[in-house]
Amino acid sequence: MNFASSLSEYFLLMEDHVHCSPKFVSSIYWALSAWEELPWVILEFSSLNISGKVFRTSDLSRLTSFFLLFLKDIPAHLLLSNFSFLLGQTVPISLAPNLFHSWGYNFTSKDTCYQEKGEEEENLGKPNNPPASFFTNMMSTGSTIPEYAYFMNESYFQTKYLIPGHKYTVVFDQPHNVSHIKFLTGMGKQRIYYLQHGQVELGYEPMLENNVCARYRLLGPLVKGKFYQKVYYEEGFVEAVKCVRLLVTAPHDYTVWIRNISIWIKSGKG
Repeated sequence: MNFASSLSEYFLLMEDHVHCSPKFVSSIYWALSAWEELPWVILEFSSLNISGKVFRTSDLSRLTSFFLLFLKDIPAHLLLSNFSFLLGQTVPISLAPNLFHSWGYNFTSKDTCYQEKGEEEENLGKPNNPPASFFTNMMSTGSTIPEYAYFMNESYFQTKYLIPGHKYTVVFDQPHNVSHIKFLTGMGKQRIYYLQHGQVELGYEPMLENNVCARYRLLGPLVKGKFYQKVYYEEGFVEAVKCVRLLVTAPHDYTVWIRNISIWIKSGKG
């Protein structure tokens, strides 16, 4: 790995016999752009143990030195998870959908880059979107209300003139163990009305006065107006999620559509 330290700012770890999704380089580029100013050690673009993990090349010398401390028969993926923990990333950051799959994963194309068909969402089933209340300091326009983005249909919440600190908060009636979260903004492939600068946060400890949460932790930023990420929990962490908050991080002097919020709940204890 050390040879790559001076070749690029980032390093993508790949194994043999892995096939990729179309435009995976572009997908990784935009994700890295969104995460550029946020703390992370490893970004995961696949559910595979090794392949699809991206590092900063500035960490590669430490990673190779860390590997050399252990015997060769220790699984590499266990070392990787411990390495990120030592550098302050306590849970995996797994971006969806997966960009890389093993050769035997439902693979029929002659090309190693093939068109995905939404396997992850099909396996998850329909979003649960549990009963919730909605709180926002965004201005409502176009006769829309915040709930419209949560209805899982063609409706949307329209707002404009957003500034840093504007929030859209989903407060569950009961806390839940959330497994996946998706936010979609804007309109179709035209990329108009989308929220360019924002991040999604998970909230805990509901406050009695205004029903929102007292404490939040960052889950991740929107990438090109979209957010789709798996939720991991620290080992031994048993507190369920009460709030999901979309936070605006830069001014937007145009109309924005928040058109789809999808929440998947774990069937058992998370």
